[in-house]
Amino acid sequence: MSYKAVHIACNDNQSETISYLLQELGFEGSAYENGRLIAYCKPDNYQANEVSILLNKFGLVAEFIDDVEDRNWNTIWEENFKDSDIGDNIHVRAPFHPAKKVTHDIIILPKMAFGTGHHETTQLSALALEKLDCSKKTVLDMGCGSGLLAILASQKGAKQVIAIDYDIHSVENTKENVQLNGIKNVEIQQADNLTHLTHKFDIIVSNIVKNINLNLLPQFVERLSDSGTLILCGFLETDLDVLKQAASAHHLKLIDYNTDNNWLQTRFTFK
Repeated sequence: MSYKAVHIACNDNQSETISYLLQELGFEGSAYENGRLIAYCKPDNYQANEVSILLNKFGLVAEFIDDVEDRNWNTIWEENFKDSDIGDNIHVRAPFHPAKKVTHDIIILPKMAFGTGHHETTQLSALALEKLDCSKKTVLDMGCGSGLLAILASQKGAKQVIAIDYDIHSVENTKENVQLNGIKNVEIQQADNLTHLTHKFDIIVSNIVKNINLNLLPQFVERLSDSGTLILCGFLETDLDVLKQAASAHHLKLIDYNTDNNWLQTRFTFK
């Protein structure tokens, strides 16, 4: 199978944001090196006009686009993976990085799954979850990616954690990472919604793109316990009013929010 490879000259901060937004357009992975982001997607998913519009918002254009044969993307991903600190208490690393004496030392096998700890939305979500009392709580990690947030919730004493992602690569990567961290109480499921779930959760955290979060909001409300907490991330700062209005229509009130490099994380409970 061949892939479309889009080459974009940009800085490091731009690369993180653009990589995230390209996911919404069907891109499956990217790598950044020496001032160039190379993003990959299947030919059938490539939307030239939408990519051009997205890059134009950053004052950028694609330098060139070529077709590449399927490669060992995970090897490429691993070669570019660096460990990272999230706040003072969370360290995210690959198995080949040394452990760090912090409260939460989390091992992630570097693959193309989103949520390896480098993007602002992952960091914002992790910091928001870290502040909550997870002890003996039920937690849902929607759009689990690498499983980082599910692992963090378990390490914080959650009674039960369900991690869901629609992408089979993310599901498999989460399974690997849960095992690497010695976690026993995380159930991993492949799905793109919550309609199959029957019980409520004390904490729901969803770090996925804006439109999917908004579409899933009624399901989050249905599955959130009366005193539960809903953490939503994957929005830009400019989306705050839209998100507040949508949440209010479902009887949710904003407790607080945090931002990082134009990205927004919010925390809601019922009114």
